[in-house]
Amino acid sequence: MAYLPKNFNDILLDLLESNEKFASPEYTIHILQALAQTSFADIVLFFSISPDNFINFEQSYINIPDRPTPIVPFSNFFPAEFVPEIHTKQTKLPHEICVSNREIFNTFNFYQETEIDLESYKKIDDFLNYFTVSLLAFPLYNTKKDLIGVIQMVNPRDDNGKIINFNNEMIKKLSAIGNLLAIQTDLNNQTNSYNRLLESFIEVIAKAIDNKSPYTGEHCQKVPVITRMLASAAINAKSGPFKNFEMNENEWYALHIASLLHDCGKITTPDYIVDKSTKLETPYNRIHEIRNRFEILRRDAHIEYLQKRLNNVDTQANLQAEFVAKVKKLTEDFAFVGQCNIGDNPLTENDIKRLDDIAQNTYRRNFSRMVGLSWNEKNLIDDVKKAEQPEEEHLLDDRPEQLKTLYNQGELTNLKIKSGTINELEREKINEHVKTTIDMLKDLSFPPELSDIIEYAGAHHERVDGHGYPNGLTGDQMSIPAKIMAIADVYEALTARDRPYKEPKKLSTVLSIMRDMKNSGHLDPDLYDLFIKSGVYLDYAKDYISSDQIDDINPDEYL
Repeated sequence: MAYLPKNFNDILLDLLESNEKFASPEYTIHILQALAQTSFADIVLFFSISPDNFINFEQSYINIPDRPTPIVPFSNFFPAEFVPEIHTKQTKLPHEICVSNREIFNTFNFYQETEIDLESYKKIDDFLNYFTVSLLAFPLYNTKKDLIGVIQMVNPRDDNGKIINFNNEMIKKLSAIGNLLAIQTDLNNQTNSYNRLLESFIEVIAKAIDNKSPYTGEHCQKVPVITRMLASAAINAKSGPFKNFEMNENEWYALHIASLLHDCGKITTPDYIVDKSTKLETPYNRIHEIRNRFEILRRDAHIEYLQKRLNNVDTQANLQAEFVAKVKKLTEDFAFVGQCNIGDNPLTENDIKRLDDIAQNTYRRNFSRMVGLSWNEKNLIDDVKKAEQPEEEHLLDDRPEQLKTLYNQGELTNLKIKSGTINELEREKINEHVKTTIDMLKDLSFPPELSDIIEYAGAHHERVDGHGYPNGLTGDQMSIPAKIMAIADVYEALTARDRPYKEPKKLSTVLSIMRDMKNSGHLDPDLYDLFIKSGVYLDYAKDYISSDQIDDINPDEYL
């Protein structure tokens, strides 16, 4: 006999007390085995019907008396089919009849049935060296009465091993067990549906962040690639600090979601700050305003020269030399201001003093500053009467209304930024995106097994020396996946070609910067070394950055 006799109630109790997770494939096998035990059937097959209306073979349980359990490629015999197309077939396989008619199919003389596709089914019997006599196929429904699967069973036996038919009492018991599989299938469908919804929502958010700025490109799409590559390298390490590092399925999924959402807080950061390519940039580059002021001073110098000529104040040669000297100084000063606006090179104390000196130059404004302003712009101006009258104004200035804006738009303040293009208030706003990311992710009801998403995503701007943000965590306080994301975020940003505030960097330059970041306590040194030694930096570069950025390097020089 294939089975020891077992009471039906004991079978159900065994299913209910099973240690396997209800939604797991192992539990599905357990249910199929219980169906076989209840009827002493030789073969039990399970077909699911997907939400998009395809019927798919899922799993089988085979226990033919006095025969070893064969490995059967049922998926070859039962390819996926679109349910509406099943209805048009003249002859059908048993599970297809069950689906098409939405009713139980039961026969005790299988090869005498006329509506069955016997030729196709005979291939299975020939493969098994077997003969199907009695066959039952019954549908599985969810609570909404949607057809979600089919159980097909072959050749039940009595206590003496003789093939019998599936009687009504047996079918009731099998249906009761089959309902457990229906519940499991429906739960899996719903879980998969919710997972797809969550992932599509996350991808929409990630794309929205990337598309929010024309310059951030695919940052939120590429960071997960680098993250996955470096995490895999850590798992595959056979020696060193990561030889025992492992990640389970939930941790992998959490890391994937976290890497997609790590910058979701930037959705609240003004575009012009994220994309600020020059120091004077707000929604536009204010260097054009300053250029016009220099133009005014040059025009005034020309007018002054002509007036002095008319009044014979001095010789033509002396006046001309004076005018040329003024124009030369204005040209040099404007070129210097323009260079300071770029932010590529750090400013020295002498540079800042020169900006202050240039700022002392004045020009005359004749038109009212109050014309054409919105109500909120007018509210920023304290002395309205003064703003309406002609006045001598500084060539570069921090006007009171500029200092009252959210992020300090003072011209002189921004031009005097020593390095980069972002002032302190703008830097705080950018840094705030990580805290916003954490707050947004905390508002999402992630299940306990995905709770690490918040830690992974919220630590990508922390430093291993504790001087990062938002929480000043040290390397010991950060998980390995969080530190992996920090490296991925830096590498993608440095290799990107679409940032307006920097020119595309060669790979050698990128790695030099990252090596310095490792040595200065920014990046985890062990993970950085793995990043280089495993070749992750180059594997990513070959697929995702421009070939003209990849120069010949000796990786040992960047460890």
